[in-house]
Amino acid sequence: MKQSHYTVVGAGVAGLTVAHQLAEQGHRVTVLERDTFVGGLARTWHYDAFHFDVGPHRFHTDNPRVERFIRDILGPHVIEIRRSSGVRMFDRFHEWPLRPSVFRAMPIRLMVAGVRDLVRRERLPGESFEADVLNKYGRTLYEIFFRPYTKKFLGYDPAELHRDWARAGVNRAVIDKRASADSLVSLIRTTLLPKPVDTTFLYTADGVGRFSDTLTERIRGRGSSVLTGRRVTGLDAAGERITAVIAEGERIETDGVIWTGPITEAASLLGAGQVDLEFLSTVFYNLELSLPLNVNYQWTYFGGDEVFSRITAPTAFAPTMAPPDAAGLTVEVTCREGDERWQNPSGPVDAIVRDLVRTRVIDSERQIRQLHVEPVRNTYPIYKLNYPAELARTLRHLGRYRNLLLAGRCGRFWYNNMDHSIGQGLTMAEQVLRGRQLADVDEGERAYWEDDAPAASGVESR
Repeated sequence: MKQSHYTVVGAGVAGLTVAHQLAEQGHRVTVLERDTFVGGLARTWHYDAFHFDVGPHRFHTDNPRVERFIRDILGPHVIEIRRSSGVRMFDRFHEWPLRPSVFRAMPIRLMVAGVRDLVRRERLPGESFEADVLNKYGRTLYEIFFRPYTKKFLGYDPAELHRDWARAGVNRAVIDKRASADSLVSLIRTTLLPKPVDTTFLYTADGVGRFSDTLTERIRGRGSSVLTGRRVTGLDAAGERITAVIAEGERIETDGVIWTGPITEAASLLGAGQVDLEFLSTVFYNLELSLPLNVNYQWTYFGGDEVFSRITAPTAFAPTMAPPDAAGLTVEVTCREGDERWQNPSGPVDAIVRDLVRTRVIDSERQIRQLHVEPVRNTYPIYKLNYPAELARTLRHLGRYRNLLLAGRCGRFWYNNMDHSIGQGLTMAEQVLRGRQLADVDEGERAYWEDDAPAASGVESR
């Protein structure tokens, strides 16, 4: 087999998985990561004895091949944990997926309105997120939760977003397919007659970042390179092929590029013109706390007037994520890279603390031992109404380069979970090792969308 030199842009789980598989088979791989650490959105921050993931990351898959790979990489460090998630509605915390207790907290007028939604089903035409949610769940639930949460989280009204945001974001928030929540009827049925759902995740005692750290060690052990602090600033091309990658002034000749950074940056470097695809960024506030932490869910959604949209309790994943006499808490506030929140991430701190006390997540501000502010760019693709056509146009432009392969959440503009990126990386590497040109590799996303609907997402793939 001819040995090639591949350049992987981005050291998240998708890029590292592909790089690992290629390096294992003797290919030379150079991974370039703009940050000073690996893992991307699956990193773990370590502050002495406190450990924080980038939100509620965990390994959960129905794909035996992906699970075997995860277990192989984590080895003796893998542990199994049960899922526990919540949502704050009607000034109280509830399990998610919802349970009958939510109806006891619901005002009578909203219960009446919900019954009316069942009888008089609204049918809004179009491809918007608004239409999808209204048609499935009714106007009452839309107005009291979905609309305010979406506007707070994304900064867009649901009418401005494509329905794929519902399919990627809402349906998959349930995680376990046995707990259906794809319509108001199924949501009520699941709430009133919940089936026993015991979802199990794979995890480690010190955070999911161990997965990427171990992949990096193995790649380097095979004689390939993982270089951090290397932002890609140029791509040299000759005809239909990329010949070199420019990173921090260094020119790296290559036989092929596997790009897992933002697709918008690849498009800009390769002359695609203005691309109207937008990413959301997030500021993570990691709090070292004295006990007690009053919310025991692994992660909790907040749809009210709180400044944050979600919190994560690392010690609910593994007690070893904090010292025995303490707890950790991650608070997420979304923004755009370069906006006021991004430029001044300490600005919302007072409001965050007030909301944590007001919602009784913690008892007092005095419990906060230390606060770490961590801005993270490009955490979510935003599915605006025009995204299918804009993404298809961008993919067509980039598809002319026969040795370029786009992968991962940012590279494919694909709102997925960690296990999907790992599975995609394994599938892509397998095809590359069989001799397929990078531009002809099947990205494997259709099955992801078809899990939620009989038709494909409408996004053209190459």
